[in-house]
Amino acid sequence: MSIELLVNVAPFETRIARIENNLAEEVYIERESDRGLKGNIYKGRVQRVLPGIQAAFVDIGMEKAGFLYAGDIATAKQDVDAIPDEIESGDDSESSNETPESNYSRRNAPPIDSLIKDGQELMVQVSREPIASKGPRLTTQIGLAGRYLVYLPHLDHIGIARRLEDPKERDRLLAIGKSLSPKQGGLIIRTVAEGRGETEMRQDLEFLLRLWADIEKRSKSSNLGSIIHKELNLYLRVMRDYVDSDVEKIHIDSKEAYESMKKFARRFMPEVAKKLYYYPGQRPIFDVYGVEEAIERALKRRVPLKSGGHIIIDQTEALIAIDVNSGSFVGSRNMEETGFKTNLEAVHEIVHQLRLRNLGGIIVVDFIDMEEDENKQRLMEVLNEALKRDVAKTHVVQLSELGLVEMTRKRTRESLGRILLNECHGCHGVGSVKSPTTICYQLFREVVAEGRAYPCEKLMVIAHPKIIDLMLGEENKGVEQLEKFLGKEITLESNEQFEPDHYEVILQ
Repeated sequence: MSIELLVNVAPFETRIARIENNLAEEVYIERESDRGLKGNIYKGRVQRVLPGIQAAFVDIGMEKAGFLYAGDIATAKQDVDAIPDEIESGDDSESSNETPESNYSRRNAPPIDSLIKDGQELMVQVSREPIASKGPRLTTQIGLAGRYLVYLPHLDHIGIARRLEDPKERDRLLAIGKSLSPKQGGLIIRTVAEGRGETEMRQDLEFLLRLWADIEKRSKSSNLGSIIHKELNLYLRVMRDYVDSDVEKIHIDSKEAYESMKKFARRFMPEVAKKLYYYPGQRPIFDVYGVEEAIERALKRRVPLKSGGHIIIDQTEALIAIDVNSGSFVGSRNMEETGFKTNLEAVHEIVHQLRLRNLGGIIVVDFIDMEEDENKQRLMEVLNEALKRDVAKTHVVQLSELGLVEMTRKRTRESLGRILLNECHGCHGVGSVKSPTTICYQLFREVVAEGRAYPCEKLMVIAHPKIIDLMLGEENKGVEQLEKFLGKEITLESNEQFEPDHYEVILQ
């Protein structure tokens, strides 16, 4: 598989696209005015302890307070099983909806009011970005990520990233980890350490120990609610966490960013330096690879399939609903075969869209109904195989009796739609607006109410031109009937500045 990274840097925004076999599969966006928080370390103050849910709100100087679970508070007798998944994994992943493991850790953590108190000062790290209406998730289990290691200053634990599955390699790396074990704290060996030697990892550890010493020093003189350590910017973070032997080339369209990445690579990952290429072309790099077009498609609700079918993707607060439709596809002998072929095609597009849009949480897919068990089994096999390309952790439940596939996908950051789109002021997130006729009849009811409640000789209606045109045309008889019913003249006036559903009734 051919994999390349495209780095598009502007003074106001950085965007990175992961290209697999000439197709944009993932997009990362970081706006300078809204830099990500994950990995940042703050000096915070406990606002309120909530024993009922084993959690607390912590003020870190932001508009929304951070959320700290009891299981995310480092203690002297820390249970290794309670280490959060995002730290234990050793990779740039994040907690999504609460997993059974995290719930178990929280239930078995000591009572939170025995660990912290209201008003207490804490050094905390952001472990999950704010998503929608939720504030950032915090942890006192600090983890400093290097190229090959994650240093855990408060945990006495040597671990290996779960994605490293080869038993022999795990044993080798564990032996190196134990030989490197620092006097204070523990280590997680990251996935990218596979095949690396002790010397490289020791250099990484020395850098992380110097970084931690600097953080401790600054924390003593920092004010409450201030940032003590800021995570790397997007392109350095992606290079550190996602560039492995599978990535063949990294194209950067900014000379300054290219030099910065080159310098970073030479110091921490020399094998990556030869993969960096400066792109000086006049045509935007995202246009050359079709990324801009892919992003535009990813913002739409309806996604066409090559066969003529399509899928509909609706993102809500509770879950992601995906509906598969055969549309105009009639290229099979019967309904069963048509549904099966459309479903198979939809599987690959669904996985592609989940990655590109970065949709996480609970996902429900309504595939086209099939009767044959063999087809259902084959569909689930193809889905599970397609999901192996996805770095984010997923869990798939078998087809339900209603023909639905339920799955969860770990949230790693805000979805593409939430970053690039705002709620429509017309529909307020509903997805549709009142029809002109509905607004017109609603206006009629208000005219009757106003005309009967207050003494006046006539009434003036001011509304959007579309509503006024309707009242002068199709609904003209309705206006005449209102005048006769109230015994009062009704005059109409249009105002282009009004929203279609906004109007005023003025008594004269």
